[in-house]
Amino acid sequence: MRTYILILITASVLSYLFTLWISRLASERGWGRRSEDASQGIPRLGGIAVFAAILMAIGASVLMQNMVTDRVMAAGRLGLALAVSCAGVFFLGLYDDLKGARPWQKLAVQGLSAGLLYAAGFRIEIVSNPFTHTPLTLGWMALPLTLVWLVAISNAFNLIDGLDGLAAGVGMFAGVSLFLLAALVSNVFVAAVAAAVAGALLGFLPHNFHPARIYLGDSGSLTAGLALAALSTMSEQKGPVMVTVAIPLLIFGLPLLEVAVTTTRRLLSGHPLFSRDDDHLHHRLVKIGLAKDLALFLLYGLAAVFALSSILVVNYSGSVVPLIAVLCGAFAWVVVGQMHYPEFTELDAHIRLSLSSQPAVLRNQIAIRKATQALEHTASAPESWVCLTSLLDQLGFAEAHCDMRYSHGATAHEFNWRSPSPRRGKPSRELASAVGQHWAMEIPVAGADGSRGMVRLSHAFDRRGMLFRMPSLVELVSVSFGSALVTSTYQPPVLTEPAKASPMPASLKAAAGVQR
Repeated sequence: MRTYILILITASVLSYLFTLWISRLASERGWGRRSEDASQGIPRLGGIAVFAAILMAIGASVLMQNMVTDRVMAAGRLGLALAVSCAGVFFLGLYDDLKGARPWQKLAVQGLSAGLLYAAGFRIEIVSNPFTHTPLTLGWMALPLTLVWLVAISNAFNLIDGLDGLAAGVGMFAGVSLFLLAALVSNVFVAAVAAAVAGALLGFLPHNFHPARIYLGDSGSLTAGLALAALSTMSEQKGPVMVTVAIPLLIFGLPLLEVAVTTTRRLLSGHPLFSRDDDHLHHRLVKIGLAKDLALFLLYGLAAVFALSSILVVNYSGSVVPLIAVLCGAFAWVVVGQMHYPEFTELDAHIRLSLSSQPAVLRNQIAIRKATQALEHTASAPESWVCLTSLLDQLGFAEAHCDMRYSHGATAHEFNWRSPSPRRGKPSRELASAVGQHWAMEIPVAGADGSRGMVRLSHAFDRRGMLFRMPSLVELVSVSFGSALVTSTYQPPVLTEPAKASPMPASLKAAAGVQR
C-alpha cells in the first residue's frame, strides 16, 4: 500500500509543478488558445502536465524494486499498449486544443487506440447478471462492446469538461474508486496506474478551480478518460471487482449520465449528435440559478455517491446490488429532472398525456372510422350533414358551417350546426382571453358536379389537446363527406331522344305558300 500512496503523491506533486510552469509559460507566449478562445487568455494545455506526471510517476515507481514494481514490470505488454494508445489520443487532443479537429478525425484516432488496447488484452469478455450473478460470455460481441466502451468513456470526460474543475475532479473520483477496487483483489497493475491517474488529476485541480488559470483541454480529458476506461476492463480478470454490470457503470456514473442526457435531448430536439452546445449538466445548473462553485460541488457530490456505491456493490451481494444500482439511477433521474430541460419536460408531458388520453383517442378514432362507413350509405345532403355533426359533437367541436357553391355563384348547399353538449375540459383562460373563446379550422370540399366550398369547424380551447388524429378528421370531411354530399344531391339530367317532327298537312302547306 505504501508504494501505491507514493505513486499517488509523486504524480500529484509532479502534476502540480508541471501545471504551474505550463500555465505561466503558455499565458506569456499565447499558446494553447484556439481563435474563438483568444479573448479569454486561458491556455488549454493542462493535459500536457497530467500526461507527463502519470508517465513519470509510473517510471519512478519501477526504480523502487519491490513486489508492486515487479508485477507492474511483468505486465509490460499491457503497460506499453496503454501508453501508446493514450499517447495517440493525447496528441489528437493537443491538436484539437491548438487547431481544432473534426469529429470524424477524433473518432478515427480513438477507434484505432481502442483497437490497440483490445488487441493487447483490455477487453470486456465476461459480464454478469446483476440479479443472479450468472456469468455471460460475450464471444464476438466482446470486440464492439469494448470499442464502444473505451470511446464512449473517453468522450464522456470530454463532454463534462465545461466547468472549472469538473472533469479533473470527476476523473479523480473514478481513479480513486478503481484504485481501491483493484487493491482489494490485488490487481497490482490496475491499482498502480489508477493511483497515478488520480494523483495527476489531484495535482492539476488547484490550478483549475474557478477562476481557472489553465484548462484540462481535450488532450487531458480524452486521455484520462481512455486510461480509466481501459483500466476498468482489466479489473474483472483478477477477482470480483467486475462481478456485475453495475460496477463500471457506477464508477463512471456521472460521465455516462452526461452522455445519456446529451444524446437523448439532441435526438428529441433533432440537433446533430456531435454539435457543440451550452446545455450540458453543468451549464444547466448555472442556468437555473446556481453559482458555479455550488454547481461544481453538487456534481462532485453526485460523482462521490456513484463512487461510493461501486465500492458498496463489491462488499455486498444478493438483492442489495440491484437495489443500490436502482437507487443511484433514481437519484440521478431526480437530479436531471430538477434541471428543467425543455426536451425532458415536453417528453414527460407527452407520455402523461398519451397514457391518460389513449382510451379516448382510440374511441374517437373508431367513431371516425364508423362515420366514414356511414357516409357511404347516406341518401340525402341533410342526412350526410347529420352524420358528420354527430361525430363532431363526440369529438368536442362547438360549431360547424358548410357552404358549397357552383362556379357561377349559385348556392349548392349550406348548413349550420351548434353543439347542444356543454363544453368539455378546462379551457386555457390565458389563450382564450387573448384571442377569443374558440379556435377554428376550414377544410376545403370539392364536388363532382362542379361545386366547391368549405366546411368550417370551431372548437373551444382545451388544455387536453385533440383526443383524435387530425389527419383522419380532415380526410373524412374533405373526401368522405364531400363524396357523400355530391352523390346524394347531384342527379345528372336524363338525356332523352328528341321527338320526330310530324309531316305537315297539305292544306297548311298551301296556306304557308299563300302567306309567303
